[in-house]
Amino acid sequence: MPVHSRGDKKETNHHDEMEVDYAENEGSSSEDEDTESSSVSEDGDSSEMDDEDCERRRMECLDEMSNLEKQFTDLKDQLYKERLSQVDAKLQEVIAGKAPEYLEPLATLQENMQIRTKVAGIYRELCLESVKNKYECEIQASRQHCEDLQYSMDGTSESRSSCVLDFKGRECF
Repeated sequence: MPVHSRGDKKETNHHDEMEVDYAENEGSSSEDEDTESSSVSEDGDSSEMDDEDCERRRMECLDEMSNLEKQFTDLKDQLYKERLSQVDAKLQEVIAGKAPEYLEPLATLQENMQIRTKVAGIYRELCLESVKNKYECEIQASRQHCEDLQYSMDGTSESRSSCVLDFKGRECF
């Protein structure tokens, strides 16, 4: 059995149908001849009708296409206006400070600002405490130095009398 592709089968089936049609038509050949002669005269008229119908149909299609293009343009303009109004509404929300796209990042920024402010405040307090500690250390070192000088002067009477005169009016810190 020969292998046929899909296209071959269709051609074969179509060819078989044509043979069947031809066999049926052979029996009524006299009727067909009468019909053919009348259709020839109608073909002249039908070709004119076909041309008129084609032209009318073409004009209808052009009108329909023109209407569709106008509708498309109108819809496109309407869509543009709607989008423009949406953008304007969003802009007004942002200007008024009510847009969620604006408020959410703003809240995050404000939270970060508060955290940084707290950290800066704590850092400032620690820096002030450090400066106070350094000041107290310097005062303590100065007192210690003064006491050491007084102690060392106690041992010698000469130096003591001269130092006493120098330090008489002064008080150790």
